[in-house]
Amino acid sequence: MYSPGNLSTLRRKTAASLKQAQQSVVKGDHATAETICKTALDEWRRSSGPKAEETPIVTLLGKCYEAQRKYEDAYELYMAVLPNLKGAAYDEIYTSLLYLNERMGTFTKKSDENF
Repeated sequence: MYSPGNLSTLRRKTAASLKQAQQSVVKGDHATAETICKTALDEWRRSSGPKAEETPIVTLLGKCYEAQRKYEDAYELYMAVLPNLKGAAYDEIYTSLLYLNERMGTFTKKSDENF
C-alpha cells in the first residue's frame, strides 16, 4: 500500500512521465508515448495507486493506441478500467469507448427505413 508521502511522489513521477509522453505525441511519436504510458501505468499499479486516478494515464495510452490504429488494444484498456471509474473520469473513458465502437464498426447506425 502507499503512504501519503509515497503517493505524492508517485503522483509527481506519473505527471512527469505523462508530460514526456505528451511531448512525444506532439512530435508524432506515438510508439514512444505508448511505451512511456505503459511504464507509468505499470508503476502506478505496482505501487497500488488509486484506480480512480488512473484516468490521465489510461486516456493518453488509449489515444496512443488509437493513433497507431491499435483499436482492439484501446478497447480492451478502456473496458478494463471503466468499472473502476466514476463521474467525469467515467464519462471521459466511456466517450472514448463509444468513439472506438463506432470506429471499429461494432455498432452500426440503423437506417430510417427500419423505423
